[in-house]
Amino acid sequence: MTRAPIIAHGIGSRLDLPVPVSYFAAGAAVVLIGSFVALAALWKKPRLQTGPIYDTKSAGSIPTVWLSWLGVLGLGFVVIAGLAALLTGQESTGTRNIAPVLLWVYFWLVMPFAGLVLGNLYTAVNPWRTLGRWLGIGEVERGRPRVGIWPAVFGLLAFAWLELVYPNGSTPGAIAIAALVYTVGQLALMARYGRETSLASFDIFTPYNRLLSSISPWGRTNEGRLAYRGWLRSLQVIPEWNGLAPFLIAMIGTVTFDGISNTTWYEALTGDLGMSVGGKSLLLPLTCAVIGGAYYLACAAAARLGRDPSITAGSVATRFAHTLVPIAAAYAFAHYFTLVIFEGQSIVSAGADPFGLGWNLGGGRDYKIDFFLGAIPVWYLQVAHHRRRPRRRGDPGPRSRPI
Repeated sequence: MTRAPIIAHGIGSRLDLPVPVSYFAAGAAVVLIGSFVALAALWKKPRLQTGPIYDTKSAGSIPTVWLSWLGVLGLGFVVIAGLAALLTGQESTGTRNIAPVLLWVYFWLVMPFAGLVLGNLYTAVNPWRTLGRWLGIGEVERGRPRVGIWPAVFGLLAFAWLELVYPNGSTPGAIAIAALVYTVGQLALMARYGRETSLASFDIFTPYNRLLSSISPWGRTNEGRLAYRGWLRSLQVIPEWNGLAPFLIAMIGTVTFDGISNTTWYEALTGDLGMSVGGKSLLLPLTCAVIGGAYYLACAAAARLGRDPSITAGSVATRFAHTLVPIAAAYAFAHYFTLVIFEGQSIVSAGADPFGLGWNLGGGRDYKIDFFLGAIPVWYLQVAHHRRRPRRRGDPGPRSRPI
């Protein structure tokens, strides 16, 4: 009996890197050990502990109105294009539709990656915040739920399941239905808890983008002005939300699962279970649990070394969770870099025929993706990104509100 593997990914495909697995494992071990030795020898005193250092000379206004419109238009295109494909029977054809490109490339990858450099763009782009404001929903804040960002943790796992496990996760119709359900849910939660309170706890993408953008050298001062604050400066002032460490572990774990689930040793190890929807649905959270277990074991060891009964593994895990942000960012960028630069080009053909109706707006429907980088240059770029360390600014300055 021939097994037909179920291949699921939001959009695009993955390629093997041009190095043997043994070389990769050995190189990773050397880099890991070398990094810790270098840190122990060269980083003997705390740094970056004072929070953002703002250069007031660089302060400027933040153009948010057009970003808000862009977010709502993007959500509208995803829903309308997806429903059009569903109603016209274009779900299983090769016709390009704009919904998967907008969601899996530009909303899920391009915007957070841009936030690594430019600061938190999502606060302005967030279509659900804009819709809530336009509709007058959630004007009164009713107190933050005690659950912290735990709902966003489970939401992130569900979103990753849609991308990596569900066989129809790349179909426009499924994306449109998911977007509609998510929109209704967010608006209902805004009405219950208040707009900002609800988004902070229940919107997957609010903590996701805020955490990644804390690496950016650009942020907002207390007056709301855009100013240069220095690389990594906002990491130290990330609030210790309830569920912060699990959320970051889920960020790393979902990308890890995406990587290992496309390897031959994973297929050999898991067999039929690892190639089925049910099996992957179990292995996705299990991968996150294994990574989380390793992190909490390290935190338990650190707490024990502290010899203070008041210090627990959980408190150490939360206190040091911000150190996982650069790891999550570098891993996500290295993993999805090729998907962005290649599949991102499909916006040309998708934009020419956004609803899959045979249009050819601007003559770009037949545009072919230009694979201008081979596997070897991509590998060197990914390694360089993992090894890159940003410069640090000068003497500590006053703390201010993080972005």
